[in-house]
Amino acid sequence: MTERYYVVICTLGENPNLNQCITKLLELKKNSVHSLEVLVVLNTAKAEVKYPPGVLLQYEAVKGYASVRNKAISVIPEDVSVIFIDDDEIPTERWLNALILKHEEYPEDVIFGPVFQNPSSPQNAYRRNFKKYFDQLIDDSTVNQAGTGNMLIPKDLIKTGWVWFDPLFNLSGSEDTDFCFKMRKRGKQIRYAKEAALYEVQGSERFDSQFLQERFIRDTANYSLVIRRNSNLSIQVWRFTSLVLRIFFFGLVSKLNKVFLPKYRAYCVSLNTFMCGRPYVSDVTKLSESPKSHL
Repeated sequence: MTERYYVVICTLGENPNLNQCITKLLELKKNSVHSLEVLVVLNTAKAEVKYPPGVLLQYEAVKGYASVRNKAISVIPEDVSVIFIDDDEIPTERWLNALILKHEEYPEDVIFGPVFQNPSSPQNAYRRNFKKYFDQLIDDSTVNQAGTGNMLIPKDLIKTGWVWFDPLFNLSGSEDTDFCFKMRKRGKQIRYAKEAALYEVQGSERFDSQFLQERFIRDTANYSLVIRRNSNLSIQVWRFTSLVLRIFFFGLVSKLNKVFLPKYRAYCVSLNTFMCGRPYVSDVTKLSESPKSHL
């Protein structure tokens, strides 16, 4: 029996690159030997929206990263594996086949691929760090976490009922990090498909210094919360201790050089987030304040 796949784009519907992403996916669908559908889940109340023929459409009124992904999982048919990508990403010609080939090799694992910055997009240090990370990863290797911007979740895992994203992270992000940690607690692997590359197209407004600093702080803080929720006591103690030491160290060095202030603040916020058990939501990066931000 032919394996079936849904490629899902979770979106607010306002990203200027969304139509380009859909067009490329429909081209891949037309030329693919696999059974493939393209599903767009709009994170908004039902509205008049038109997309090209062949695109399935769903709505999720509850605003949030987790809610819209859960909507996608809830509406797909049985015996279908889900591939999540973002609305500002453009697949390469090899992307789909590489992702599916890795899934066929490791049918029980969550599969993810790299997301590189499109050469035509404004260059920024944030994405360059991601490129270094992906370049260092070895094909077939397993990791603790991965982003849903390029992720395949196998149908057999969906059938278990474990696959859901916690609405606690709706406005803060990091729902995908929490998801990966939960899967690993249940003995599942998060496996890397090096050739399954996507390219992210971003405007310069997403990469001003304030946004980048706030995103670093947000991600660092919510990573600490994910560790608290999904790790044993010894790892939680290690995280708490490391945060205290980092606050002490960067508090000292930031007095000598203010360039270290963002890291000092990030670890202070991280410790507070770790202790209070609630995600950190920044006014700069939260979903409701970023109308063109993808999900």
